[in-house]
Amino acid sequence: MADIIWAKDLRPGNTFLFKGNLYQVIENSFNKTAMREGIVKCKVKNLRTGAITIEVLTGEKLEKAPVATVKMLFSYDDGNNFVFMDNTTYETTEIPRSRLDWEKNFIVEGTEVAIQKYDDEILGVSLPDQIVATVTDAEEAVQGNTVTSVQKKAWIATGFEIKVPQFIKVGDKVLINTINGEYVGRTH
Repeated sequence: MADIIWAKDLRPGNTFLFKGNLYQVIENSFNKTAMREGIVKCKVKNLRTGAITIEVLTGEKLEKAPVATVKMLFSYDDGNNFVFMDNTTYETTEIPRSRLDWEKNFIVEGTEVAIQKYDDEILGVSLPDQIVATVTDAEEAVQGNTVTSVQKKAWIATGFEIKVPQFIKVGDKVLINTINGEYVGRTH
């Protein structure tokens, strides 16, 4: 039998099934009046679609959904799938390239990611907030341009284009924010 959780007991981070959807609680509030049953308003993320909505629950019993997070290393790209390996069990998991539209810009061999699973269903891949990447190509710096905020285009090994300061050159290691794809700084 599945584990049950009352709507009033939901907390941020909890995962549950409701109306055929798999949700994770982002935030919630509980409102109880003297003559009525308590109302729980939950801001939830649909773990299958990524949509964020508000669900209003009144005294519902919900089925807990045990979502596991597994740390895995990117091994290789077979052209159709990205293949990841669990460091402890050496099991591999294939995820279609089409499901990693944004993430594939930052995944190179050896990148550690967190893969969320519900039973055998892959829900998504979480990247670290920032990654270190090597600049493989960059525009030439404009001579005589002394304005500090001037940026130029540069590319990393995945082909992803970033805007970097004029002093960055091919071979430099840069820190990139994986949430918005912006240059954060240079590393050594």
